[in-house]
Amino acid sequence: MKGRVKTHGSTPKNPPKAVPYADIKDQGRIPYGKTADAPMASGKLHKVKVRGAGAAIKGTSYMGYS
Repeated sequence: MKGRVKTHGSTPKNPPKAVPYADIKDQGRIPYGKTADAPMASGKLHKVKVRGAGAAIKGTSYMGYS
């Protein structure tokens, strides 16, 4: 006798509804789909020295904003 394998099954009787927010237990709701612009530094572009990055790149500089 050969066995049968169900591949798709039946749909659930009461599936959950889609909501526009994430509901985190004991922390509240976070809305989906809201975006904001990335914060940008103001000022002029100039040469900046890397500090605290270790001896491998000691003295290296890059172009950046302050």
